[in-house]
Amino acid sequence: MEKVLRERPDAFGVTGRVVLGADNVFWVPDGTRSSGTLDLLGPECIDGYQRMALVSRLAAELSVEHLDRAVLDVRIVTGSTRELARSEYDCAHLYCNPTEPQDLLVRHPVMLRLVRQFSDDQCNFRIRRGEQRGPRREGYSIGEATTAHALFSHKADPDLAHRTLEDEGRQDLAEPVQPRVPHSVQRPHPSDRRPYRHHVPRLILGVLEQMLRARSAHHWHLPEDAPDLMIWAVARQLSFDRLHCDQRNPAAPAWEEILDTELPALTRRAAGRLARAYEKLRPNGIHKGAEVCELPYWHKLLKAAGMS
Repeated sequence: MEKVLRERPDAFGVTGRVVLGADNVFWVPDGTRSSGTLDLLGPECIDGYQRMALVSRLAAELSVEHLDRAVLDVRIVTGSTRELARSEYDCAHLYCNPTEPQDLLVRHPVMLRLVRQFSDDQCNFRIRRGEQRGPRREGYSIGEATTAHALFSHKADPDLAHRTLEDEGRQDLAEPVQPRVPHSVQRPHPSDRRPYRHHVPRLILGVLEQMLRARSAHHWHLPEDAPDLMIWAVARQLSFDRLHCDQRNPAAPAWEEILDTELPALTRRAAGRLARAYEKLRPNGIHKGAEVCELPYWHKLLKAAGMS
């Protein structure tokens, strides 16, 4: 609170208040129309003692002009309300909910930007659950949103994407106090709306499902065991150097054309290379689905496929 009053007095008092009790209140005008003195008979501080002590101490150090920029919310209760206020503030700490990761998401500028981007397409993005309400029932979860951002980051390795496959990793990346998401993930531009709206990952998964229905041998179970690795590998082939270009920039990717024509071909090519690499690593046909999901094996597969 002291730092706010010293450095950002306009923000002091925006949250929190001082609650005083009094036997009686008297207004003593000073001769002008809008100012005077408020006298309290039998005053007590019900809540906000630390704020009062802080203001009292800093009033001797800070200028009047500086203090004039600060606002303090003061409530004065008298009569029977005074006893009610005292009893409620005594146990108010029992009603306070601790801050949770989802509460931090509500205040995160990246998530607020996502809400605005969804709103531009006349879709509702409920930031606590990621649900979309409206004519279409399809929605995007917070976990899917975070993982999709990591899959399309500029990182040269899949480590970041792999971290977001677990809830703990997603919460780390969504923590606004100490952001760990790369700059390219933290600041998606509205021109990136379609790829960042998780349309690309779902399209890639759709192509993989078609491939799996047509193939059952030569380690074609790999796309089913590690679909996120496939998405990451396909994403590496997109126009990352132009991904964040402004929509009005001539160099901005033609996403409609990419999604409709290029993406299926890129998916089939990446899946084929990774499946052949997996076949080389498992020449005897031994299938270990759990191992394929581990990050070290992702690196081994990408190296064997010449994609690392």
